[in-house]
Amino acid sequence: MNSSPASLGTDQYWQIIKRRWLPGSIVFLTVLTLGIVATTLKQSVYKADAKLKFKGNTVTSSLTEVSKAIGELTPIVAQGNPLNTEAEVLRSVPLIKKTIDDPGLQLKNSDGEKLSVDNFLKNLSVNSILSTDILEVSYTSENPEEAAKVVNTLIKNYLENNLVVNKAEAVSAKDFLEGQLPKVQDSLKKTETEIRQLKESNEFVAPDEDTRALIEGLRELQAEISKAEGEMASADSRADYIRNKLGLTAEQAVVLTTVSQSPAVRETIAKLQSAESELAIAQARFTPNSPNVIELKEQISSFKKLLGTQTVSIGGEAAKGIIDKIKTGEIQQQLTTELINLEASNFGLKKQIASLTQIEQDRRNRIKRVPELEQKLRQLNRELDSSESTYKVLWQQLQTVRIAESQDPGNVRVISNAIVPIQPVSSRAVGYLASGSLAFLAAAGIIYLLEISDKSIKTIDEAKQLYGYAWLGTIPGTDKTKVLSLPGSKQNSSIPKIVVRDYPSLPLGESYRMLQSNIKFLNSGSAINSIVITSSTAGEGKSTVAANLAASMAQVGNKVLLVDADLHHPMQHLIWDAHNDCGLSNVVAEQLDPRMVIEEVLPNLDLITSGTMIFSSATLLDSSRMRMLIDYWSESYDYVIIDTPALDLTADAPIMGRIVDGVLLVVKPGSVDRAQATSTKEILNQSGLNMLGIVFNGVASQFERSSSLAPMQEPRSFQPLSKLLGNSDQGELWETISILAKESKKVPLAIDLDDTELKQAPLNKLEEMVFHLQQDLSDLTRLVKEQEDELSIQRQKVGKLQRQASIASENELLQLENQLNQERERKNMLDKTLIGQRRNLEKRREILHQYQEVLESRKNPISII
Repeated sequence: MNSSPASLGTDQYWQIIKRRWLPGSIVFLTVLTLGIVATTLKQSVYKADAKLKFKGNTVTSSLTEVSKAIGELTPIVAQGNPLNTEAEVLRSVPLIKKTIDDPGLQLKNSDGEKLSVDNFLKNLSVNSILSTDILEVSYTSENPEEAAKVVNTLIKNYLENNLVVNKAEAVSAKDFLEGQLPKVQDSLKKTETEIRQLKESNEFVAPDEDTRALIEGLRELQAEISKAEGEMASADSRADYIRNKLGLTAEQAVVLTTVSQSPAVRETIAKLQSAESELAIAQARFTPNSPNVIELKEQISSFKKLLGTQTVSIGGEAAKGIIDKIKTGEIQQQLTTELINLEASNFGLKKQIASLTQIEQDRRNRIKRVPELEQKLRQLNRELDSSESTYKVLWQQLQTVRIAESQDPGNVRVISNAIVPIQPVSSRAVGYLASGSLAFLAAAGIIYLLEISDKSIKTIDEAKQLYGYAWLGTIPGTDKTKVLSLPGSKQNSSIPKIVVRDYPSLPLGESYRMLQSNIKFLNSGSAINSIVITSSTAGEGKSTVAANLAASMAQVGNKVLLVDADLHHPMQHLIWDAHNDCGLSNVVAEQLDPRMVIEEVLPNLDLITSGTMIFSSATLLDSSRMRMLIDYWSESYDYVIIDTPALDLTADAPIMGRIVDGVLLVVKPGSVDRAQATSTKEILNQSGLNMLGIVFNGVASQFERSSSLAPMQEPRSFQPLSKLLGNSDQGELWETISILAKESKKVPLAIDLDDTELKQAPLNKLEEMVFHLQQDLSDLTRLVKEQEDELSIQRQKVGKLQRQASIASENELLQLENQLNQERERKNMLDKTLIGQRRNLEKRREILHQYQEVLESRKNPISII
């Protein structure tokens, strides 16, 4: 997985630099050289500068408040800096052209032509000094006098332009103000008229006082209405009482009163009453048939008819029903008169209440209109205030502009003119430093581009994460030039070396021995005799790994057969310098006896080359004959190592992988990209092969994991150890052994020496070797202890997952089982690795014990005797 540069650590940056140092160095040196040459050839440049100070307020700036008040002259950029505006004026084309054409300058370019505005601007710089009202104007030129003249001329032209512009602005401002004052004055008069008309039409002079008067008047009206309603209720009660007593309505009482007040009626009533009195006396004195009684009755009847006639003639038809009541007494007449008065009083009270109610309603309506009138009045007052304020400001500004118009309107002065510079502004030292910085950035950029465009697997951790197989060993990379410099080395660098045979003391040889030990530990659970070795792509060193692994297995006493099944690009016959006239393809295709093509290349190690039979490799390797051969060889040998083609070339490796005990995948960081690795994993998974694990080959220091692998030590110019053992120069032998003991920490000694050879070694050399062996033993002991602790933790993880899986639901069980299988695989790998480390530890202890015994016997020969 490619890491982004932001997430890389210091060690990873260092690894990237080691991978890309060559193109980075080329770019760095190229850019640096070009920069140095350009700096050296560049002519000196001089810079002249002058400073201008601006006033805080000018005729134009003094109008800012007016502009805001009347809605005109509003700046486009509210946060604009006036100094930046003036700087742009200094850089304006008209001023620059005027400066270029100045008779005292006549600026020319390198070709003798008139200097263009663009070229002038490239040399011109106008900047404001921070937190001041000062502009710095500078110009660079190869001629110091020309630089000073240009700056001074430009400033002179700017001052003249500034004076003209400000003068024109003052005149324009005065014309504008004089035009605006009448408009504002008309607006002011119009608003005042509207306020007066509003107050007059609504009788609303003082809003607060008028409102309070209306409210007080309303309260008084309500009190008068209540009083009149009470009086009317009292009169109604009294009138009802009198009507009930008299039995008359109000109309009848009026008629009765009118009739009773007539003189004729009164006279008739008097006569009638006199006749009735006389009748009463006569009836008491005489009999009913007495002429006197009869005469009186006739008089009474006549008087009644006369009274009825008189009543109707005076009171109309309504008086017919009250004839009998006309002749009532004085009290009754008084009551009738009072009833009429009460009715009249009620009528007046009703009229009064109606009038007061109307007045009350009018005042309520006026009160309701008060908020609206007040709002209109406030709005008009605001307009009036605004117009008055605007008029006042405009008037004041007009007076200010008239005064400013008669004065110098300039708002800038020169603090310092440009002088002829003495020292150039560009230093070669700065140019060299800039060249170095640019070269460094260019190198970093090319390294970055190369790194992000490189999709190859760069680290062991990345490969382990991508493949997901067990890690069985790491084979360090070798510098071919240094390997070729070793005595006895073949001069053909394209042919891999058998390091475990020719240079067993090198750390590279020990890496193969550790690999064969790890494979041996894998064999403890189930028999793994036949192993296919393949890789994702060609060039990853699978043939080299196969040859050296087979040799290391044979060196520890195992009977090994190495088979070259790479029928497309066979290498084993070249590695072992063997004949390839007849080999595997001939045995399978021609049904030859396999013993005829077997060649012993080392003790316990037999080789079968690929052969020369041209035939379909897949057909040969997938034949029943091949299966029979594998079974036969597995019974005859402890290990059968089969070198097959890379997986991206043919399907030979998966075919062979299905008929052997396991497959070993060789991976070389930096040689295979992620797409190839993904394809390889898919092929292996689909083939259903028994993957033993991964071997990382050719791991140079820039591809190592900094957390677990140290850079490979450079091989020294040692002779093969087998030759040194037979050399009569014992001093040279022990010198070589001593150096190996120092430089091969964590690497066990390749061979065991006889006691006789140890006793002949110099005592100081022997003591030094014992010391280094003790250090190695201590380091390895600590490593084993750390691995034991890690294994204990891993076992606890497995136990915890097993307990969780036993009580998990069906949905959780699948996930827990996958996690449990992964943790078990890690535990098994730790178990196998720890077994090898413990055996290595015991071997070191035996070697140290052997050295210590010899050293003790050398120091105390008498006590031993």
